[in-house]
Amino acid sequence: MSNNSPSIVRKAASADPRVSRSTQALGAALVELMLEESFGDITVQRILDRAGVGRSTFYAHFRNKHDVLHSSYEQMFAWLEKALDQPSPAGVRIVPVAEFLLHIVDARRMVDALRSSGQLEEISDLGVGFLAQMIERRIRALPGTPPPVPAALVARMLAGALMEMIKWWDDHQSTATPAQMDTTFQALARTLLRRASYEAVD
Repeated sequence: MSNNSPSIVRKAASADPRVSRSTQALGAALVELMLEESFGDITVQRILDRAGVGRSTFYAHFRNKHDVLHSSYEQMFAWLEKALDQPSPAGVRIVPVAEFLLHIVDARRMVDALRSSGQLEEISDLGVGFLAQMIERRIRALPGTPPPVPAALVARMLAGALMEMIKWWDDHQSTATPAQMDTTFQALARTLLRRASYEAVD
């Protein structure tokens, strides 16, 4: 598994709503196709035909079908980060665990399609990168003098632990609810942050 952080796969975003509609249509088309057949069998032309988007529009924003898939993942994590602004029974959180788990449940067919297409490991790796960025932004905002342990390292450790927790929960869903897993992870994260001398908020 790579330690690389996720890169932005799309070219510079445009405020033009037509561009937004086109990129969203391409993402939706790829998801639909992945529920029908293997990712390896899907061509860019098939995506264009399903989305009703021209080839020039596609290549103005994406390099290939992998970029479309990764862009959809970026959008999901952007949505998840907004969830941190909402009140939670877990208190102040550094990552929205419950929402992430509920999304996995809702997207079960897509997760299975990623696994059968051999894309799940790569997507999980990207997920660690996105989660690390999200967590790092949150812990950098905590009060106190920055400790000797780099925020980026602490964030990567927590992101990796969370991804492993998610994989475990996916096989043991009957043992805990998403909300309970959220509470558990936030408590573990606060313990690690204290060990790293961050003044984590309880």
